[in-house]
Amino acid sequence: MRPPANQRVQGLCGTGRDFCDAPDCQFEYGPAVLYGGGGVTQCSQPGTIAITYDDGPYIYTSELLDILNANGVSATFFITSVNLDKGGIDNESTEWPAILLRMRDEGHQIASHTWSHQNLNDITSQQRFDQMVKNEMAFRNVLGYFPTYMRPPYNTCLRTAGCVDDLETLGYHIIKYNVDTLDYVNLTPDTIQNSKDIFSNALAGGDAASSSFIIGNHDIHPQTVTNLTQFIIDEGKAQGYTFKTVGDCLGDPKGNWYRDPATGNAISGTSSTSAAKREDGDSAVASSENSVVFVARAEGASAAAASASASATAESGSSGLIASVGKRLGLAAVSLVVNVAFALVLF
Repeated sequence: MRPPANQRVQGLCGTGRDFCDAPDCQFEYGPAVLYGGGGVTQCSQPGTIAITYDDGPYIYTSELLDILNANGVSATFFITSVNLDKGGIDNESTEWPAILLRMRDEGHQIASHTWSHQNLNDITSQQRFDQMVKNEMAFRNVLGYFPTYMRPPYNTCLRTAGCVDDLETLGYHIIKYNVDTLDYVNLTPDTIQNSKDIFSNALAGGDAASSSFIIGNHDIHPQTVTNLTQFIIDEGKAQGYTFKTVGDCLGDPKGNWYRDPATGNAISGTSSTSAAKREDGDSAVASSENSVVFVARAEGASAAAASASASATAESGSSGLIASVGKRLGLAAVSLVVNVAFALVLF
């Protein structure tokens, strides 16, 4: 017996043999993408602050990791591969792979911020898939897996532009923020005070008993690293807040933060049931029954996704990843992807 139609639309699997009795398990309608919607903007746990950094790693990131480590604070890094002419995060001739591994080893969360920092509303669906899948390959080359969490460049991803649907097809949690420190315009020792004031005013508008914050910063700016970060930590702790990664402040087990390239499924863990505030004002509830984060949505994966995956994979030169990308996207045209990419490699 198939699940009720409303649950199939939402992507909920349900429990019991009526929903899953081999060989008739409703695998096309697996557990919903955690939190989902147009973007999460705050934590689900009051009294928590998720301090986040976009656009790195960069030449200041190692110093930032020192500061976070000295304060016992875990952060979330939204990584862009090739911005700022830095050569690619998986380029072994650079310091970036070692920095990513250090982030992981020191308990920080690593998430995606696209391949080259394009405005996802202004490009085609095929280009959006290309931006995400190329970044996945780079993560795979360094970590052996890739994230389930992402932040769109410029903190914008509109459903009307097709952006939200494309990222949902790829199984991503879209993470935005409710405090933008504007550190990218306050670049001097004097003007960084403006960013501090933004954070202080946000804290003054709430309290640790009922409020939570996702703070947007950039580790590509020296004043953010050497000045603003310590201020945020000191002020937050003084007001009774606890600093957590985005995944932790949403109550999502660490095993769900990353996906296995071979399957597209969460590495391990069981999703907790928790609600997060979405940009559209609705509360999205995490699935509590199943550890698989990725939703098999073959019906939503377009030919553009196949083409993007093929071109990105051909660039990587990995035939094994060709198959895994096709499988993760649920593309029926995976054999075509393999053939096209293989031909590109040969010629």
